[in-house]
Amino acid sequence: MNNHSLFANKNTILGASVLLGAYLILILTVTNLGQSKLELANQNELHLKVDHYAELLGNYFSRARRSLDLVSKDRTINTYFANKSSGMSMTYGLSSSLFNVQKLLKQETKHKQDTNDHVFSRITLLGLDNKVIADSASELKLNRANINVEELKLQQQRMLVDNTEGQLSIRLAATIFFQKKPIALLIAELDNKPIIQQLTAQEYEGSGSRIELVSEYGNLFIWDSLNASYPHYPQIESAHFLVQKKIKNAPFILDTRFESVNGNDLFTSKWFVLVISLLAIPVFFGLYYLIHIERKNTLLKTQIAHSKKQREDLSKHNLELENEVSKRKASEKKIAFQATHDALTGLPNRSYSLERLSDAIEHSKKSHHKVLVMYVDLDNFKQINDTMGHAVGDIILQQTSKRLLKTVDKADTVARLSGDEFMLIFHDVRDSEHATELAEKVLNAFEKPFNMGDYPFYTSTSVGVALYPEHGEDPDTLLKSADMALYRVKDAGRNNFIFYEPKMSDEVSRKVMVTHRLREAIKENLLEMYYQPLIDLNTQKIVGAEALMRWIDPELGFVSPDEFISLAEKNGLIGELGSFALNKAANQASLWQQIMPLQIAINFSSIQFRDCEGLLNEIQQVLLKTGLPPEKLDVEVTESLLINQGHELSTMLQSLRGMGIELSIDDFGTGYSALSYLQKYSFTKLKIDRAFIMNLTENSADQLLVKAIVAMAKALDLKVVAEGIEEKEQMEFLVGLNCEYGQGYLFSKPVTTGEFEKLLLKQVATEQ
Repeated sequence: MNNHSLFANKNTILGASVLLGAYLILILTVTNLGQSKLELANQNELHLKVDHYAELLGNYFSRARRSLDLVSKDRTINTYFANKSSGMSMTYGLSSSLFNVQKLLKQETKHKQDTNDHVFSRITLLGLDNKVIADSASELKLNRANINVEELKLQQQRMLVDNTEGQLSIRLAATIFFQKKPIALLIAELDNKPIIQQLTAQEYEGSGSRIELVSEYGNLFIWDSLNASYPHYPQIESAHFLVQKKIKNAPFILDTRFESVNGNDLFTSKWFVLVISLLAIPVFFGLYYLIHIERKNTLLKTQIAHSKKQREDLSKHNLELENEVSKRKASEKKIAFQATHDALTGLPNRSYSLERLSDAIEHSKKSHHKVLVMYVDLDNFKQINDTMGHAVGDIILQQTSKRLLKTVDKADTVARLSGDEFMLIFHDVRDSEHATELAEKVLNAFEKPFNMGDYPFYTSTSVGVALYPEHGEDPDTLLKSADMALYRVKDAGRNNFIFYEPKMSDEVSRKVMVTHRLREAIKENLLEMYYQPLIDLNTQKIVGAEALMRWIDPELGFVSPDEFISLAEKNGLIGELGSFALNKAANQASLWQQIMPLQIAINFSSIQFRDCEGLLNEIQQVLLKTGLPPEKLDVEVTESLLINQGHELSTMLQSLRGMGIELSIDDFGTGYSALSYLQKYSFTKLKIDRAFIMNLTENSADQLLVKAIVAMAKALDLKVVAEGIEEKEQMEFLVGLNCEYGQGYLFSKPVTTGEFEKLLLKQVATEQ
C-alpha cells in the first residue's frame, strides 16, 4: 500500500512538473516573441520614415538643379552675353542688359520666397575671370570658397558644399554656354530652412529623435528631441536606434537616431522574463532529477548492450573506412578543383573568381589601394566557331588564357566567366593612369597572331574597365560596371578599352525598358502608322505618301523612331516591325486608291534584307492580300544597304522592278554615295536628304551640291524627291532645278490615317 502510494505520488509530481515546465516555456516563448515583433515593427517604421525623409531631400535637390538649369538658359542672360560679345558698351545698351540680369536673379529668389517654396537664398552670376557680374544680393561679398572656375566651367552642373564660419553652405554651380562655349558660372546658394522644414514635418518634442545631415565638409543640424528627453543621462545615446541613408544626387548622408522601445514600459518587460526564468530553474532541476532516477537503470542496461554491439560494428567497419578515407581525399580534392575552375582553360570559374574579387576588396580596404576589374571579350568569336569549328575555338580560348596570365602578377587573378568572356582582377592599383597602362598591356597581348598551324590567325579584344571603390563597392556591382563598359566598347567599334561611367547604367536601363515596352507594344498593337504627303512641286498636289511608324507608350510617352527602330534591329524585333509597317501601309494605300491614284513609300531596314527571298515572298503575299497594284508601292532603301552586297540582293531588287514596284534610294548624300550603285541597281527615284535642304537658300555650298545631285539624277533618268522643305524659297529654288517631288512641313507634317484622308478628300473636292 505504501509502495503504491509512493509510486502514485511520484507520477503525480512528475506530471505536475512537466505541465508547469511546459507552461513556463510557453510564457517565455510568447513574451520573447512579442518583444521581438514589437521591436522589429518599430525599427521597420523608423526605416520607412528615414527613407521618406531621404526621398523628400533628394527630390528637393533635384528640383533645385532643374530650377538653376532654367535660370542658366534664360533668354535674359543669353541676351546680355550676346550684347557683350557684339562689343556693346555699358553706355550703349549693355548696362540695360545687365540690369535685366540683376532683376532676373532677384526675381528668382523673391518669387520663390513669396510662394513659401523657395529654393535659393542667393544667386550670383560669376565670370570665368572670377569676377562677379550680377548678384541677387549685391550688398554681400561672394564667398569664393570651394569655387574652382577652371574646373567648374567644364561641367554642366555641380553641387558645392563647404563650411563657412561654422555654418554649412550648400551651393549649386551651373556653367552658362554662349555659342557652345563656357562663358560664365551661376552660383546659387540653397536656403537651409526648407531642408530643415522638410525633415522635421513629422517630428515633435516627444518624438525622441535626432536628425543631422552629414557630409565630409561639415554637418547640418536639423532636429534633436533626445537631449530634451534625457538631459541628465548622456549615456542613454548608446541605446539609440541609428538609421543612416545616402541622399540621392547629393554628397550627404542623413544621420538619424531614435529612442528605442523601452521594455520597462511594457507588461512583457525583461524583468518579467527574468523572474519567470528564475522560477523555472528549480522546476526544471526537479523534473530532471525525477526523470534521471526513473530512467537510470534502463539507460544503463541499454548502454551496455549498445556498447557491445558498437564494438563489434566498429571492428568490422574500421578496415572498410581505412580504404575509403584515401579514396575520398583524392575525390574531394578533384571535386573541389572542378567546382572552382574551368575545365577547358584551368582558370578560376565565375563563382570562385567572385570570391577572389571579394578577397581583393577586403585587402584593398587595409592597403588603401584600388582594385582593377577588366571584363575581356574576344571580338567576333562566334564567327570563329561558325567558320573554323569549335575545336579551333577551344584552342584559341586556351591560348587566350595563357596570354592573359602573362599580363598579371602572381597575386592577381585571371578567370573565365563563360564562352569567350574573361575577367582580370588586379591588386594594389595606384590610380587611373596605372589602370590605363594595365588595360593597354592587355590589348597589346593580342597584337600578335594566334598559331593555328599552317597560317596565322588574328583577332582583337574589347575590354570594359571598372575600379574599386569608384565604380562599385562589392564584387557583383564591380563586375556589372565592367560589363556595361564592355558593352559601350562593342558599340563604339571594338578593339579598345573604356572605363565605366555612371551614365552607362542609365543608358542600359533605358534600353532595357524601351526593349521591354516595345515587345508589349507589338503584343498590344500600340504602334501606329503616320503618313507624310509626297507633293508634285509643279502642280502642288499630293501624288503619294511616305509611311512612317510612330509609338506613344503609356509609360515612356513619345519614343523616337530612331531610338526604338535601332533597338529593334539589335534585339531581333525589326522583322515584326517591318511586317506591321508593310501590311498596315499597303492595306491603307489600297483603300485610298478608291479616292484617287496614290503611291505609298515604305522604308525597309537593312536587317530585313538579310533574308532576301523571305522578304520578297512577304511583299508578294501582302500585295495579293491587300490588292494594292505593284506600281503603287515604292520600296525605300538606304545607301548603307548597298555596300558589299552580293548577288542575292541584286536579284531581289531586279525581281521587285520586274513586278512593277518602284525603288527609291533614301537619304542620298549622307552615306556612301557612289554612281556605281545608281547604275548597278534599277532605282526609279532619288531622295535628297533634308540636311542639304534646310540651309539651301543661305548656303551656297548646299546649293551647288543639290544642283549636282539633280543634274546627275536627270542624266540617269531618275526622279528626284527633296525631303525637309519648310520654306517657300526652298521650294522655288528646287522647282527652278526641275526637281519633281518634295516633302516637308511647308506642305504637311506626318499625320494620322484620318487626317491624311481628309487632305485627299479636300484635294479631290477642289479638282471637281
